[in-house]
Amino acid sequence: MPTLYVWSADDSAFGPAAAQETERWVNGPYRLETLQGVSHWIPEEATETLSRLLLGHLRTHEKH
Repeated sequence: MPTLYVWSADDSAFGPAAAQETERWVNGPYRLETLQGVSHWIPEEATETLSRLLLGHLRTHEKH
């Protein structure tokens, strides 16, 4: 399953180890995107960036 993990360097709930180690548990393509200057609340604080990343991920792994 293709996985996109969007994490913020300023996330107070999930540290860098969680973001970096998740790849070990994923079968399939894995991509980690780290955002700067955003807290745990990525959808609220970086709406446009998150939308762009999600749409790109979906396009990349689209099945016809």
